[in-house]
Amino acid sequence: MGWEVRVPLRDRRGSVKRACNASKSSSGTNEFWLVRMEKPGVEVVTKAQMVDHYTQILMKVLGNEQDAQVSIYHISWERDYGFCCHIDEECAKELADVPGVLSVRPDTNFGSNNKDYKGNDGIKSSEGTGVTDIKTKRLFVTGLSFYTSEKTLRAAFEPFGELVEVKIIMDKISKRSKGYAFIEYTTEEAGGAALKAMNGQIINGWMIVVDVAKTRSRDQQSGRPNQTFRQPYHMR
Repeated sequence: MGWEVRVPLRDRRGSVKRACNASKSSSGTNEFWLVRMEKPGVEVVTKAQMVDHYTQILMKVLGNEQDAQVSIYHISWERDYGFCCHIDEECAKELADVPGVLSVRPDTNFGSNNKDYKGNDGIKSSEGTGVTDIKTKRLFVTGLSFYTSEKTLRAAFEPFGELVEVKIIMDKISKRSKGYAFIEYTTEEAGGAALKAMNGQIINGWMIVVDVAKTRSRDQQSGRPNQTFRQPYHMR
């Protein structure tokens, strides 16, 4: 079932340089896109969780929450999963490569609530098979609950292989979680399996987003994430 998005989302902190631009007028290019998403790895999700999850996905290419919020104008979350957004074509191509995204195609029914999230045409991942072929030892996890501990996170990720490190990044002043973590496995196969299985899972009531971590020097040594992250909140 599709819904028009009118509810405001929660604030996040942090920002990165944009990989592309939000909607920008350009003659001859499409700006309205329908994004098909993989089904979450849990049976029961709420509309608020899915809106927040889709916003985090779009933030991976836009770089900040505000642009992602204003770009999404329709979501589907009960039977078929996906959302519609107002972005430029370059953004759409990058979005197709984000783990969890099945395809990105022009929204031919812009202005109508009648959206088709079942089709399989559109812009596909440049790798062709999406997250199934991704192999990486290091993962970047966002959307963590304020109350999620490293012990809880380790228990959730260790079934996929031997772990080298599970590190939740803490605020130096408040001593509280910043809402994101780095996870490292001994093998790339284990990391790839965890990325595929855990992206979209719910831990302590919050839906997490799992992605490939960038270089250690940029992430852990600087103490900054490789993308924006959610400020902790309680899901009502």
